[in-house]
Amino acid sequence: MSDGSTHLAPNDAKKSGGLKGLLRKASVSIKNRQRRFSHMSSVAAGEEGAQLESPWRRLKTATSFHRHSRAMSVNYDTDGPFDSHEEDMFAPIPGSGNRPPRIPRNGGFAARQNAALHNGIEQGKERTNPYLTLSDTSGEGDRESAIAMPFDSSDLDRTESEVEAESTAVIAVASSTINRDFITGLPNELAMQILAQVDAKTLRGLFHVSRRWYEVAHSQQVWREVFLREETRAYATGRPIPLGAGLGLPAHRPENDWMALSRARTQLRSNWETGDCESHYLHGHLDSIYCVQFDENKIITGSRDKTIRIWDIETLSCTLVIGPPNVVNDPSIMKDNDNLPVHYAAKQAGNSQEENDFVREQESMPNTISYPIHHEQSILCLQYDEEILVTGSSDSTCIVYDVKNGYRPIQRLHRHTAAVLDLAFDKKYIVTCSKDISICVWDRQTGEFLKQLRGHSGPVNAVQLRGNTIVSCSGDFTVKMWNIETGNVIQTLRNHTKGLACSQFSEDSRYIASAGNDRLINVWNANTHQLMYTIDEAHDNLVRSLHIDSISGRLVSGSYDTAIKVYNMEKGQETLVFPHWHASWVLGAKSDYRRIISTGQDPKILILDFGKGIKNIDKLRSDVPKTDGTIVRVEEV
Repeated sequence: MSDGSTHLAPNDAKKSGGLKGLLRKASVSIKNRQRRFSHMSSVAAGEEGAQLESPWRRLKTATSFHRHSRAMSVNYDTDGPFDSHEEDMFAPIPGSGNRPPRIPRNGGFAARQNAALHNGIEQGKERTNPYLTLSDTSGEGDRESAIAMPFDSSDLDRTESEVEAESTAVIAVASSTINRDFITGLPNELAMQILAQVDAKTLRGLFHVSRRWYEVAHSQQVWREVFLREETRAYATGRPIPLGAGLGLPAHRPENDWMALSRARTQLRSNWETGDCESHYLHGHLDSIYCVQFDENKIITGSRDKTIRIWDIETLSCTLVIGPPNVVNDPSIMKDNDNLPVHYAAKQAGNSQEENDFVREQESMPNTISYPIHHEQSILCLQYDEEILVTGSSDSTCIVYDVKNGYRPIQRLHRHTAAVLDLAFDKKYIVTCSKDISICVWDRQTGEFLKQLRGHSGPVNAVQLRGNTIVSCSGDFTVKMWNIETGNVIQTLRNHTKGLACSQFSEDSRYIASAGNDRLINVWNANTHQLMYTIDEAHDNLVRSLHIDSISGRLVSGSYDTAIKVYNMEKGQETLVFPHWHASWVLGAKSDYRRIISTGQDPKILILDFGKGIKNIDKLRSDVPKTDGTIVRVEEV
């Protein structure tokens, strides 16, 4: 008896659910087919997570909307293969516009077409352009087609005619996405935004895809985005590195060629990895050179000969000598016994560090000057910025100079009772340390003495300042952290068995490195005060100098064993060694993005230039060279 409702037999119910089931099945089949010809099909299951963040993965994500829209635009009511007229069809009828062909539901024609499509794909594997083939390495279904569903075992009960009919539309949609050039059909702005997601190496590979890809991949807008993403993150913090700050990242300028800058940075990084550099010695000082600092334009050194000398880092000529009157007025400061200039640069011509393997090149006759305020003994330490230069001496005093006024002395700082061994300053304070086992704090602007810190039981050999924290090391085997406002010790770091000669507090305030007579280098976490690692037997003698480059993640050391070494900050692994480049003890070694410059007991300055010969290397400078050779600060451009 009928109740007005329609009851379907079990077989009918199964048929009514066949469309969804077969779509599921077809999606799995298509997904696997696309993987077979994908250039990424060799990715192992264990590598799947890494592939999700690959450049090609980012390209797919950026363009997936295109395929989603096409897959979801199929209307199975009007465009699909379920038209009742198809029962009488004996041959396929081509679809109009973007519609799929209409396939007869009898005779197994759809199955044969499906097989032919599969065979065509397999035969065309070698012809597929890998740059235009994007695959989904996810195990969660073909998200590119927007039709992925869980596979249901009930689909195995479908009849052949149902499989043929229900799979045809899905095959038509999927095949339209195979080998599609998604860049050519897009507006320039969107195409550039997509290609900007890949890394520089991949981007250079895209030049060979087609003329259109070549044009988009050469866009300065694309290369600007890639350069800023890859090159402007600090090793330690991942924070942006300031542009135009002398760190190998130029300021934004209209004429910047970002692709050329990227290539220069890539080659420079490679040279640091292999140790490929050009070396020079600068001659001029008459005795041991205790201290050095440099930037993109100049080098400033201090020596046992009581002088400060300023050198042009590009021409390698000495431009100014500052010292006591009896020193700077002595003829020997300018000419040697053979009446040749004392100041000259020597370039390495052979493969060794022997004196006869260097060729005398740039000679110079610097200006000399003496001021009433000067040091009468060795200059042991110095630091400068764009406004002041501060030097410390064996005469137990420091002198502050006006950089912008010909290095004219401003004032003398006198409180220590023994040699000033090291100093540091920021915008507010000047901090000095001494053989008298104390640390003194001064007001930078007024030169007023503020406080004296005591706590070490031996000479304080090195001091650094970051924010409100002072880091010092001593011959008493310890490193101490101080609060500059209160003068109290924050923490004492102990892991050395002999006296310390040097320490470094990284510019990002994250790391402290210390070394000394036990030939170890310890690296500490400045925030937790925990020892991160120890480099055992870092050198064969006392470690005299340390420098942390927190931008690149490099640690540079110099030793009494006459060697200079470079370590990876992350694990303390030795990456480069320059043995015996100094004839005697290495007393100071500093580095930046391009160079290592060191000084020693022998009166020579060593320059190791990893950027020499790299095309466009000068475009990484923060300063803009004028045509007449002068330098203009970026702010003036």
